[in-house]
Amino acid sequence: MRRPALLAPCLCLLPLAAWADTLTLRTAPGSVTLYADRGVVSRQATVQLPEGRHELILPGLPRGLAADTIRVSLEGAALGATEFRTDAVPPAPDPEDPGLQAAEARIVAAEAALAAHEDSIRAARIEARGAAARADFLASQGTEGGLGADPEALRTLAQLVGEERAAAERAALAAEAQVRRIERARPDLEKELKEARAALAALMPPPEESAQLSLSLLSEAAGEVTLSLSYQVQANWQPVYDVFLEDQTLTLARGALVSQWSGESWEGVDLTLSTFRLNDRTAPNEVFPIPVTIGDPPPPGPRPLQRQAGAALDAAPMESLAAKPIMEETASASFEGPGVTYRVPAPVDLASGVEAVRVALDRLEFEAERIARAAPRFDETAFLVAAFTNDTREPLLASGSAALYREGAMIGQTWFEQVPAGAEAELAFGPIEALRLSYRVLDEMEGDRGLINRSNEKTEAVRMDVENLGAEDWQVQVRAAVPYAVQEDLEVSWQAEPMPTEENLEDRRGVLQWDLAVPAGTTRSIALDTRLEWPEGKVLR
Repeated sequence: MRRPALLAPCLCLLPLAAWADTLTLRTAPGSVTLYADRGVVSRQATVQLPEGRHELILPGLPRGLAADTIRVSLEGAALGATEFRTDAVPPAPDPEDPGLQAAEARIVAAEAALAAHEDSIRAARIEARGAAARADFLASQGTEGGLGADPEALRTLAQLVGEERAAAERAALAAEAQVRRIERARPDLEKELKEARAALAALMPPPEESAQLSLSLLSEAAGEVTLSLSYQVQANWQPVYDVFLEDQTLTLARGALVSQWSGESWEGVDLTLSTFRLNDRTAPNEVFPIPVTIGDPPPPGPRPLQRQAGAALDAAPMESLAAKPIMEETASASFEGPGVTYRVPAPVDLASGVEAVRVALDRLEFEAERIARAAPRFDETAFLVAAFTNDTREPLLASGSAALYREGAMIGQTWFEQVPAGAEAELAFGPIEALRLSYRVLDEMEGDRGLINRSNEKTEAVRMDVENLGAEDWQVQVRAAVPYAVQEDLEVSWQAEPMPTEENLEDRRGVLQWDLAVPAGTTRSIALDTRLEWPEGKVLR
């Protein structure tokens, strides 16, 4: 709940001439703009001032506030000198503040509920002890003498004692059960009292954590003066996403994790999130001249020993030639000014130094292409990939926390790379267990073409299989890599059956892709032969 800016009550009761010099004006954070690296807090207040010079005292500011980030503007008066002090004792919290009254009332109610709970336990235990005492008394009657020898009288007494004792024991048992039921409510009552006290503490920060700002101003005529105050604090936000893939639709539920360490509590502030960074460079790099000179060559001498870059191909498997795989109201986006801003529709409460608060931004939907992608050299199954285009006007920011859901079930968490407006992107949604992969280097002992090594030649034959064990037909992208040469004397050749759909995929030399239709219950195979040749006396590095 936001506390309105107001003058100290005692000042409001004085005539204008008496408080024309110094006034205390209480303010509270009203709006906050969060950037990726800091936050800007704004406070605003309005006060009636007589003509003349005045000094305004603004208590309750964060003690760790950097004075050079403070900005003050006035409407209705001229601003003079400002002074920021961290050694001033702030005034006590306003006892008439509705927020404080509600927090104190919550503590009183929680303490009363806990006291009533203790009384209920004591009453139930008294009832249990009384019932147990009656049962013990009735049990003792059967052992005392002097009851007479009349059999009929004895039977009547025994029956009466038995019935009364059974009733007393049942009452004792019920009372003990009531004690146990009442005691189960204790943790909830203690938790409520703890939270009520924490809520009050959040509204009453320790005095040593506060500072104050003094303003000198000149009012040329009596009237209303509006003060606007802003300052920078330690705070940030980061995107967090839930990504849903349903059939051909990819839904991005965007949220933000908001944190602040300002030393003050934000209650019901209007929150705006900006993608701009205040500490980014504001100027381009300077370009300097590059002088060059020529001179005599160095004298001849022994050539330095070259460090061996790698083992020869005939001493290493073919794998060494391939790279190893390395809140529900939504915010409105604004594209005015640098970056993109999102205004959170609901007021936000956030105390300093507590865990991050998550706020909802919006939900975006994209048409997605479902792709089964396979890398048989490295994986045992194909993986589902969703390809989409960011057809919004804004970039999709990078996030270290993106939860992935496939057909309604959560399948993992991943890093979300930034996607510029208009760019294409892909997200992987886990393995497709029905698409099994195998990668086999053929052996000449089995009658295949085999693996041949000579001093200046290496030939390798492999077979890659994609087996569809499911009931769904799949179009599978199979990817593999062959070596490529950067020297004329090293010759690399390869052939495949079938031939790949694409070569040098995405401008990566030697990366091949096959687009294979793999119907349910079938297996598709790819044969890939690679041959390397180099001059005699040379070694492959």
